[in-house]
Amino acid sequence: MSVQLAIPPRTAALVAYLAAATNLAAAIAMLLLLRPGLPALSGTVDQHIAYIAGHLTLWRLGWLLWNAAAVSLLAFYTGLAGVFVSRAPLICALALVVATAGIAADLSAEALYMGVGADLGPGPFAALEHAASLLTGYVGNGLYTLAGVLLVWAGAREIPRPLLLLSLPVWAAGLALSGSSLVGFIPGQIWSTAALMPLFVIWTGLMGRWLASRGS
Repeated sequence: MSVQLAIPPRTAALVAYLAAATNLAAAIAMLLLLRPGLPALSGTVDQHIAYIAGHLTLWRLGWLLWNAAAVSLLAFYTGLAGVFVSRAPLICALALVVATAGIAADLSAEALYMGVGADLGPGPFAALEHAASLLTGYVGNGLYTLAGVLLVWAGAREIPRPLLLLSLPVWAAGLALSGSSLVGFIPGQIWSTAALMPLFVIWTGLMGRWLASRGS
């Protein structure tokens, strides 16, 4: 990564606010639109299929919000990397490579849910649920978490201590979700997601405020 990719803090702040807003919207969509069709949250495979078939437009709308959340997260990470690049260019570059791999896995899982899920029988759908859970919960979320840790490490001398401390439960929840998804521990997936989403939204919004205060 070169210095030419440096991003003004105010620009990074705007992207941080966008990421906070889209991830909040995605979390609400999870509760209101997607929950009845997801394996870790409610019902049986047959009930999931029935819900998706009867609410296909809302189901796909919910996943589109998660697509937007993933893209905004990558943009936020790019903004942070652009702010911290002069201090830690290699760490910032590695973080963006990791985050890009994460979004590839995440969007692939969401595409499976959006485009294939409603057309399958119970057996194949259960297999799809498991594969998608691993892709988004373990691979995607795990890589997002690693990328976030790397970026906080890159900017540790500049980020205010309260924001550094607040980031710790964010990454802990992310790691818990990744591990729970890997082993199929549904209670762990539920509670780690319930902790991760509000913590991440709050932390990202506060990071945006700090970046805005740094000026251009």
